[in-house]
Amino acid sequence: MSKKDNSNKSTNDKKQTTNVMPVVGKETAQPQTKKRRTLDGDTKPSNLTTDTDSIDASNKAIFDSINSYRKEEMTIDEYWERIFYVHLKTKELYILAEEYGPELKTFYLPINSLKDAYENVIHVCANDYMVKNGTASSNDTYVKENLRKALASECKAFFDTADFLSILLRKKIGECLNGFSYPQIASVWDDYNTVRLELIQINQEIAEIRNHKSETSDYYIDADVEKYYFETKNLLDWYIYIEEKVYPRLEQRFNDI
Repeated sequence: MSKKDNSNKSTNDKKQTTNVMPVVGKETAQPQTKKRRTLDGDTKPSNLTTDTDSIDASNKAIFDSINSYRKEEMTIDEYWERIFYVHLKTKELYILAEEYGPELKTFYLPINSLKDAYENVIHVCANDYMVKNGTASSNDTYVKENLRKALASECKAFFDTADFLSILLRKKIGECLNGFSYPQIASVWDDYNTVRLELIQINQEIAEIRNHKSETSDYYIDADVEKYYFETKNLLDWYIYIEEKVYPRLEQRFNDI
């Protein structure tokens, strides 16, 4: 088995989220806090926990915002906040997808959705400009209608990007471990069985999100956007760890003979 091309290695980014949207508990967004033991024996928490009161408050805020969105009762500012939030998350994942998957060049779905969002945002900006110049009167209904469409397009871009990146990372994790038996991997990675079960759970949770998205006409679902982002970043964490720590030891022990 030949050495894999490790040209796509990059340093691990810390998980971050904006203050626009609440970060909720493990049942709706953040994955469970887990202790990850490295090959050198040190232990690293994957993320921080939140107290029960803040989780309950965040969950209520998310429920209220989903309900408000579906009833088309969100304010103009709330639409803008969500557009900013989803756009930043999409941009972050898209840049990662560019780094790890050259085939992204032929994957145009997110770009097409962002172009649609841009068109609606331009309509809103043109309306604001004409109102300031006194050539048109304020029309909140028109503005909200375009912002709603822009948000739906931004969310479609996010889901398409997260789909692409999560599938790509799972493929790369499989390529790192392909050709090595369970006992071989476990011999260089003490926590392999625990991590393997976690990766299976992440895959199941991502499948749930994708199924949920396909069952609704509402593209803006707070909990799904937030959770999909964290699950994808979890996959990235594990891919980098396996690529940098596990795979070299497997190659050294079993292929460099």
